[in-house]
Amino acid sequence: MRRIQVGTRDPGTGILVLLFLAFVASGVVVAAAQHDHRPQAEKERLPAPGSRPPADLGWEPIRCWRQSSAGAVTVGETFTVVLTCAVYEADNAQVIPDESRLGVASIQLAPFEILGGSHPPDVRRGSRRFFQYDYQLRIISRDAIGRDVNIPPLPISYRIHSRVGAAATLEGRDLSYVMPMMPIKVLSLVPADADDIRDASEASLGVVDSLRFRSSLFRVLTFAFAALAAVMAVLALVPLTRSRTAAAGHERERIPDRAILDRAAEDLAAVQSRVNGEGWTDDTVARALASMRLVAAAAIDQPISQKPVATGGEVPDGRLLVEHGLVRKSGVTVSSAATTDDVSRARSNSKAGFSTTRLQQLEGLQAGLSALTAALYRQEPTRDASALNDAVRHAVAVAKDVSAERGRFSRRRRGVGDQGTL
Repeated sequence: MRRIQVGTRDPGTGILVLLFLAFVASGVVVAAAQHDHRPQAEKERLPAPGSRPPADLGWEPIRCWRQSSAGAVTVGETFTVVLTCAVYEADNAQVIPDESRLGVASIQLAPFEILGGSHPPDVRRGSRRFFQYDYQLRIISRDAIGRDVNIPPLPISYRIHSRVGAAATLEGRDLSYVMPMMPIKVLSLVPADADDIRDASEASLGVVDSLRFRSSLFRVLTFAFAALAAVMAVLALVPLTRSRTAAAGHERERIPDRAILDRAAEDLAAVQSRVNGEGWTDDTVARALASMRLVAAAAIDQPISQKPVATGGEVPDGRLLVEHGLVRKSGVTVSSAATTDDVSRARSNSKAGFSTTRLQQLEGLQAGLSALTAALYRQEPTRDASALNDAVRHAVAVAKDVSAERGRFSRRRRGVGDQGTL
């Protein structure tokens, strides 16, 4: 009988068994890898195993988006990154994100520099509350030129407050939502062999031409407004010029004292001729008194009232019509309120500098004014014909004497007539 040895070891058989086991194990690994169909990007966005939200809620607690105003920027260029998040808020639960770390003053996005930002008001739509943060960023680094620089990932912490009963709320543990990195292309404004970074100028030919046109327009507007201002100044000065012209014209239209004295002497002579035939009446006394007052006013350098009168116009009582001029005659009515007291004060005024002859003439005029006033205004007038005749003759002589003394520039020298018409 032959004996069969069972425990005999064959080296070739052991190698085949090891190869079979390795093949089976590799197949299991490949099948497990093929069963996971999630994209690689989604796998990278998954939070850490210890911070995953509950999987049986039936709704998404939080979702965020991050957008950039530019995918490629130059060195030093300002661009905006907007972070928008939607959180769940309903009767059964409320998601409370930690926004204290999202403000401009607290967030860090190195190597990008935060220049500013804003936080618009929240918006609610249904069971979602949307909040947003805007960040103004820039990067200044020579090493970043020509590269893709990533905005760092941003973790957002939150908690879920679940409502258990009518008034009871269960506060959940701290969870985290991680925003992935965002790549930004950084371009160069300088050649590759430049030693520093400089700002690019936007002064193109079109911009220069636009600035020239704007400067020309401003220059034209300046001239136009200057001309308008000059016109307004002229319009403002015209009334002043007219008033001065009217005053000068009024001054030129004033009748010189010499013409008034000659007219007063002529009127006194006419009164004297009328008195010789009819005697003294109220009319002749008043007429003589008005003319004598003109002579007295001129003798003591008192202003004489002048009022223009139209040709053929009526002369008021107590005033004397005087016409002056050769080619173009101008007519005025004149009068004076000189009294015996005025003549007396002028005689006693030592500063007037009257000559002895003029003082004697003023004494005679004072006596004549007193006699005519008594003959006209007393309740029982006394009219001494000889005294009144002597007063009129003396007034005529004084009028001729003073008229001869008045030269062409005497009124301007003494300032007579500079006051307004009474």
